[in-house]
Amino acid sequence: MSGIAGIYFLDGRPVERAQVDRMVKSIAHRGPDGFGVWTEGSVGLGHRMLRTTPESLNEKLPLTNRKGDLVITADARIDNRDELMPALHFNGRPCETITDSEIILAAYEKWGEHCPEKLLGDFSFALWDKRKQRLYCARDPIGIKPFFYYFNGKVFLWASEPKTIFEDKTIQKEPNLDLMCLYLLNRFDEREETLYKDIYRLPPSHFMVLENGHLRKSQYWDIDPNYSVSYKTDEEYAEHYLELFKEAVRVRLRSHGPVGAMLSGGLDSSSIVCTAQMLYQEKFIPQNRLETFSLIFDELPCDERHYIDEVVRKWEIKANYIPYEKNLSWVDFEQVYQYPDIVYCPTLLSYGQL
Repeated sequence: MSGIAGIYFLDGRPVERAQVDRMVKSIAHRGPDGFGVWTEGSVGLGHRMLRTTPESLNEKLPLTNRKGDLVITADARIDNRDELMPALHFNGRPCETITDSEIILAAYEKWGEHCPEKLLGDFSFALWDKRKQRLYCARDPIGIKPFFYYFNGKVFLWASEPKTIFEDKTIQKEPNLDLMCLYLLNRFDEREETLYKDIYRLPPSHFMVLENGHLRKSQYWDIDPNYSVSYKTDEEYAEHYLELFKEAVRVRLRSHGPVGAMLSGGLDSSSIVCTAQMLYQEKFIPQNRLETFSLIFDELPCDERHYIDEVVRKWEIKANYIPYEKNLSWVDFEQVYQYPDIVYCPTLLSYGQL
């Protein structure tokens, strides 16, 4: 979870560094490991850094490519690095020295607007193309990484959180009453509007281009309803699924430090934790001291500590149990997971108020 922010003045006004600085400071909690600001003419990009992977230890953002005509700020984790490296021709550089942001820049140079189609992982980024004088933004297929923006024809602002956009005091903080009603009725399925009037989200699996004063969005990925896989036996289906599942868990364990996992005791989280520990024990990846975090409900029928304990004992995992407290209702807890890019709770584990 890093943070991004930026400004593009379409009327040609120069961006002052102090403007981007204020935006970046407003999301300091998203990136305690560093910050950066880049400005040139009417464009400014900002970043807050949270280092989570080995490659991120060498990463500094915003990043300019070698030609000096592309600049990127990104909250990104690219999981198909091994597949992309040969296609992007990094001239024999060791893989561990190539950051995820460099991969995105190289992918844009090679495939242009189609670059997100080649990327697997969680990402939200904004890229300024100086040669074409256009801003290119993209968000991952599922929408794990947030991207909010404001556009009135003269100025375009974007950030990982809406409050960062309101650092520009000319933008009024007005509620989107229609959407609030739907939210309170638990009928919220809007992909672009937010709870603030005139603040929008880039939808998952979309990219956006701002060029010559015009903003256009395009969906680059969707589930193919006609795609199917056919095997002769149930065992073959199970083997294929396990292969995909293990690979999905493996790439998510790439880290420069200990790895934590939420463990509820249910089928999904238990499967992920068990597979991760199995991969560690089979030495498919270096051991990074997997820990689990579980919300427990003393004297309530919904408590699943029995199932959590079974997983922890079997795989000898360090477990952290978090007692339920009255100041965090289960409804609130569900909302954080259902709408992670609408309701932001940076202190969930310490029961921060939503």
